[in-house]
Amino acid sequence: MGIGLGLGAALAWGSADVLATIASRRTGAFRVVLGFHVVAVAFLAVLVGATGETLSGISAGDLAWLAVVGVLGGVAYLTFYRALAIGPISIVSPIVAAYAAVTVVLAVLIGGERPGPGEIAAVVVVILGVLLASSDLTQIRGLERVALVGIVLALVTAVVIGGFVYGVAHFGEEHGWLVPVFLARGFSALFLLALSLRNGEWRFPYRSPSLLGLIAAVGVVDTSAYVLFSVGVRHADTSVVATAAAPYAVVPILAGVFMFGERPRPTQWAGIGLVLAGLVLLGLSA
Repeated sequence: MGIGLGLGAALAWGSADVLATIASRRTGAFRVVLGFHVVAVAFLAVLVGATGETLSGISAGDLAWLAVVGVLGGVAYLTFYRALAIGPISIVSPIVAAYAAVTVVLAVLIGGERPGPGEIAAVVVVILGVLLASSDLTQIRGLERVALVGIVLALVTAVVIGGFVYGVAHFGEEHGWLVPVFLARGFSALFLLALSLRNGEWRFPYRSPSLLGLIAAVGVVDTSAYVLFSVGVRHADTSVVATAAAPYAVVPILAGVFMFGERPRPTQWAGIGLVLAGLVLLGLSA
């Protein structure tokens, strides 16, 4: 169950990457990040109301830590969507997919999880497969300086978003799957709104209905991924669900092949094979 939900999160995150790339290149990363967080908070608020969830079980200490997690999320998405806007998606997405390694390490060091040998092997195989499948490193040669900046931002994102994902999952184990996601997203939105006020960008200059729809879709799809992930950690260890969700970067590759006529190299196809093998191993080991 946990692995299946992790795979669902991977599909949603990968789809959100493709949508976010299109939107960020049309109107800029900050507008997309701010806009989709507003949509995400509204979406989650409806879920909270529909399920009857309350915030009564959240202590002041938990609230403070979730505020920190929310700020991490805001920073992560600013760097990530900026990287998507200026860097090659076939390199940026897989680098960010390495967040899974950060999440697994935090789950072991902080959460005290102890993956078995088979699960450890699966983590290694899946992450190596994601990097190999999605990162055609030969593309780095000849890249313009701005694209190289995008790759550096992707590296920063992988570390920061790994902490954000672990933080949401950690509080989800104690407080349920919905409330921690809602609060973390809410604090992310407040952080971004504060930045927008400081920078004089408090208005939403989105005049295109198609662009508004695109940003709204990013918010719903990306947030659905976190919901699936948070439900997944109720059924399996965070390290297992994070590994199952790691292959999300494969989605932009497939989108490139079938939507944009891109042709991955043989090494990338080999990486996809490694990802599938790692997931089979994970399923047998869980």
